Amino acid sequence: MRETLQERLVRTGLELLADQPAERLSLRQLAEKLDVSHQAPYVHFGSKRRFLAAVAGAGLRRATAQAKAAVASAAEPLARLHALVDAYLRFIRTQPHVHDLAYGPLVAKADHPLLQQAAIEYWDLLHETVAACQPEGTGEEEILRRCAVTWGTVYGLATLDEESVPGDRYALIHEAVDTLNQVWHSK
Repeated sequence: MRETLQERLVRTGLELLADQPAERLSLRQLAEKLDVSHQAPYVHFGSKRRFLAAVAGAGLRRATAQAKAAVASAAEPLARLHALVDAYLRFIRTQPHVHDLAYGPLVAKADHPLLQQAAIEYWDLLHETVAACQPEGTGEEEILRRCAVTWGTVYGLATLDEESVPGDRYALIHEAVDTLNQVWHSK
């Protein structure tokens, strides 16, 4: 099956984000790289913001697939949560510009259905993984609260400046996850 121009635009956008932040991505440069009209991205996406949201969605969808594979490879609930954290940290480390685009201020989930769906899939994976770590009888409202705390803790520590985090950032994040799990089971 041949790749559509819309798919090629998104794929090439992801490739360009390997070397530069989204703020520097030029739709003219993208069109020239694909040898298409400078208007092609606008014809297919309507605006640069919608295009960037589609690119962010494609990148986040890939990250979600990698995270799902990592979680599936772990046997125990807490090991699956650590695998999810590792996959997320790998996403930040290997695709920082895609991560920043997906979670930053340039685009919103509502800007493109691909980004919205990818964000839902990642949240569902987080929810499923955190829920599996909970003691029997933990209600859905509490699970959602614990998902938010887990996400906030991991995201917050992962995105702090290097100088702001004493010691090994990744070890600290995993220690925080272990602490959360201990608290969940102490009540």
